[in-house]
Amino acid sequence: MQKGFYSFFPHQTWTPTVNLYETDGAYLICVDLAGVEKGKIDIEVVEQRVTIKGNRAVPACADTDAVAGRPRTRLHLMEIDHGPFAREVELPQNVQRDLIGAKYTDGMLWIELPKRMN
Repeated sequence: MQKGFYSFFPHQTWTPTVNLYETDGAYLICVDLAGVEKGKIDIEVVEQRVTIKGNRAVPACADTDAVAGRPRTRLHLMEIDHGPFAREVELPQNVQRDLIGAKYTDGMLWIELPKRMN
């Protein structure tokens, strides 16, 4: 690890990755939020957009303190995004906005956007 750590700007907002799926009855948005506490995720629907915001803490190494003669841990590389995040996804026109639901499982946020059946 000769390069050291990459530049990181803690005041910047990072953007989580998403997958968008479609079934006969709904659209499904899957957001990769590994390590984010459920209570630190905010989902808002405004007009034709879903906005996901929150904050992810820096992953902590279990060996960060000088305990029993062990040296402190040094950071050499930091690629895992942390700090505030935000992501917007545009909604299709045929979404039943009053039935939108979400669940958070194994670090993945799933947002279900039921289709309006005409």
